[in-house]
Amino acid sequence: MRNIKNTEFIDDIANEAAEWFLKLQGDDLSETEYLKWQTWHMATDANRQAFSKAENCWNALDNITDVTLESLKAEQNIIPLSSAKSGSRRFMSHNIKWVAGIAACLVIALSIGLSYQSFITVSPDATTYQTARTEHKTINLDDGSKISLGARSIINVNYSPMARRITLVRGEAIFDVSKDKARPFIVKTGNGTVTAIGTKFNIHATNKNIIVTVLEGIVEVNPYLANDNAEKAPLPRVAAGKSVSYGRDGSISEIVESNVDAAVSWERGLLVRVNTPLASVIEDVNRYSSREIIIGDPALNNIRFTGTVLNDGIDNWLRGLSIAYPIKVLDSGHNAILLLKKTE
Repeated sequence: MRNIKNTEFIDDIANEAAEWFLKLQGDDLSETEYLKWQTWHMATDANRQAFSKAENCWNALDNITDVTLESLKAEQNIIPLSSAKSGSRRFMSHNIKWVAGIAACLVIALSIGLSYQSFITVSPDATTYQTARTEHKTINLDDGSKISLGARSIINVNYSPMARRITLVRGEAIFDVSKDKARPFIVKTGNGTVTAIGTKFNIHATNKNIIVTVLEGIVEVNPYLANDNAEKAPLPRVAAGKSVSYGRDGSISEIVESNVDAAVSWERGLLVRVNTPLASVIEDVNRYSSREIIIGDPALNNIRFTGTVLNDGIDNWLRGLSIAYPIKVLDSGHNAILLLKKTE
């Protein structure tokens, strides 16, 4: 016996996903509506999953036979999908038949647990790009967007007809995004996402947090867990010249003015840091150092460092570090450098 209450909830999500999907196909969607869609899309995992299924249902309509649809209709006693799909993807956004059709497809997939992958073409696997120590790489994407990837960084790129999804697995990158209202540009890092309409921003992922610095335009930052509170506060939007950071636990900082030049200095072969814990500085320097630098005394982790590190002058920087701070630099002779606290 079907759970009526649960089915109604699924139907609501399916219809909302279908309606938003179709609105995004039109050329007349305002930026206000687009931002409303972003808010809905990122509100819950259920919304994101339903929207993804709507996209796949739409892409697969050409390949679904009448026999398959009729058998699904008979089994679930639901309204069948529209019998044919227009050759053009630009059509009236509020066509109720298409909403019902895609929603019906979603209800099948969501309510009975039927894997929609069995009759929907699965998107190709993401393309992975990575860099070695000291290496930078520029990635030109097929929509005109560009990614500048820092040293020892990894990203996955997964483009579909409805969304441009990037995962920054580790490291740092500058994203220069081409505008495309129909396909949001979403970067996932840690437990959160950064969404841009058409802008340029830097994401710096560390072991503790993710720092987002906006160079041009506006981005919306969703740390996931912080958005699950009862008040459902609106997601912060970060404008050019400002930055925000969020923790891997879902916490998020206040939006602050940013030294943009310092944030993207790595692209010029520099690491500029201002009042930054030494542990964080060493984490970044290790992406450029030929030998691993290890802090051997936890008492050094929170020493505040302000200065510039040349990516090709790390040995000289370490010598200077031992002079300016109570730090002893030891060469272990095993491709590693050990930092210890000086004793009196």
